[in-house]
Amino acid sequence: MKRFLCDTGMGQVHGVMAGSGEGSPLLLLHQTPRSLDEFAEVLPLLARERRVIALDMPGYGCSDRVPGRPAIADYAGAFVQVLDAFGIARVVVVGHHTGAVIAVEMAAAFPSRVEQVVLSGPVYTDATGRAELGKYFRQWAIAADGSHLTEKWRKMHEWLPRPDLVQRFVVDLFRAGTESEQGHYAVAEYHMEDRLPLVRCPALLLYCSRDPFATPGRASALRAAFKPAREAVVEGGVFAANENPEGYAGAILEHLHSAGNR
Repeated sequence: MKRFLCDTGMGQVHGVMAGSGEGSPLLLLHQTPRSLDEFAEVLPLLARERRVIALDMPGYGCSDRVPGRPAIADYAGAFVQVLDAFGIARVVVVGHHTGAVIAVEMAAAFPSRVEQVVLSGPVYTDATGRAELGKYFRQWAIAADGSHLTEKWRKMHEWLPRPDLVQRFVVDLFRAGTESEQGHYAVAEYHMEDRLPLVRCPALLLYCSRDPFATPGRASALRAAFKPAREAVVEGGVFAANENPEGYAGAILEHLHSAGNR
């Protein structure tokens, strides 16, 4: 596994690269406010069969911080600049939550660069979706007594039963600092209904069984836009890639094998 920094229009983007093999590389994009650590367990499993690239979104992990309110299109453009830097023509984009929304935009804006997408925790952000998600996104602030530290630990422990994973999440959260909601704000402002008519590639819609934000019942527009669209369910919650890496990686590889046989 090799680490790198790549210059983009959003500053330097940090990533890791591993593996080799036939087929287009896999580009792994994490959710907000995590980092490429979201794929720490999954990446070596995928790298047994493919070249795999995992990136920290600008503003997260070890990538540069960015001011203001970047849009989903900004992130998508920065990631294509990373592909350009390595001379990579086409990828399979695997995105979870925020990463899945960026994957949609990459497929819409750069169709020649995206062979297919794996939308993990696929969320549809039309007007209804934007309003529903927006109510969850509030930026935390530093409390003088440090109570924000224990508050975030407590809240994350409600989502994650394992303290070791909670620790990793809050490290990512506090590294992103008081701009940690940038990615969420971008999702809540993304007009996916205007972008889906531009996609031209296949997709795997990958649902996590205990993820309340992404269910098959909410994905009809995604199912109709990507052709063909396959669906799979893995056991896990909002952080399934860390909770169930074997099931998560297995679903992606099974899809790639099936797609290759069509």
